[in-house]
Amino acid sequence: MEQQDHNSGFQQIDEPLESHGHRCRDVVVLAVRAFLDLLDTTATGDTISVDAVRRIAHAVMNAEGALSTYYDLHAMGCAAFFELVKSERKRTDFYGRVITEPLVPLLNDPTSGIERKNLPQFFSAVRMILGDDVYTEYRDRCIRVANELRGGSNLLLWPEFFLDRRTLDILEETLVTIAHSFKRFTPRMDWFLIVMNTDPKSVSLGSTMFIQRNPDEKLEHAFVEANFVRLFRALFAAVHPEKYDKTERAAFKAKYGAPPETVFGPLFVELAMLDQRPVVGAAKRSGPGIETRKGSKRKP
Repeated sequence: MEQQDHNSGFQQIDEPLESHGHRCRDVVVLAVRAFLDLLDTTATGDTISVDAVRRIAHAVMNAEGALSTYYDLHAMGCAAFFELVKSERKRTDFYGRVITEPLVPLLNDPTSGIERKNLPQFFSAVRMILGDDVYTEYRDRCIRVANELRGGSNLLLWPEFFLDRRTLDILEETLVTIAHSFKRFTPRMDWFLIVMNTDPKSVSLGSTMFIQRNPDEKLEHAFVEANFVRLFRALFAAVHPEKYDKTERAAFKAKYGAPPETVFGPLFVELAMLDQRPVVGAAKRSGPGIETRKGSKRKP
């Protein structure tokens, strides 16, 4: 996901500027070593004239050939490295990366119908389902994990971040809450499609309330049920009840009070039923629809 923060309230991280001087040091060491080698070959015994030292120094500084080529290659490597550091500094929405990681195959598939332009609405829907307090908690936990794994560096190894047990727990907790919110599946799916097809800024009544557009606008929905099924299958793929072994199932039940098949099973059943329905074109929805969430913290 190569996205800037889409929602207000995302925290900008004051990252320490780690010294990357070792890259410049490598170049200096090579030049000094070449200088010392030339001194050794020029010196008579342990003495060498100042003029000879100056000539050798100028030869090293103005060197062409292999040494010049090394400088060029090293400069290119440094440029690429610092561009990467600059790019990494912009990636501050760690929680957004966590909940989007399961969708990467869809985002990279031009035929999936799931595009990066859908991500702002997706983030808005997740935030409204979780509530502001829980959303902020998960965001802050992801920031702490990222900063710890980075260990003071400006670079983060994303595979390590995504596979960290704490990050996986945050994703699982998020999916549990989303699954609970879809117990009344059809009304919640209709609401989700409205969010995915609407500019959130034009319909927000605040951080805890959402209202759809005026039905007279007859907004044509580009994000339809087939897109919803694909997105949710990818989003919940890692927590399919069949993915849990006996130990993991017991731990899940101890944490959430129910086994994975109870929490996620009904959602997968509904998705399977949608697969069996005839495919229809873009839908037009009408009628009032208000979705509210309390601002208080809610545990999954």
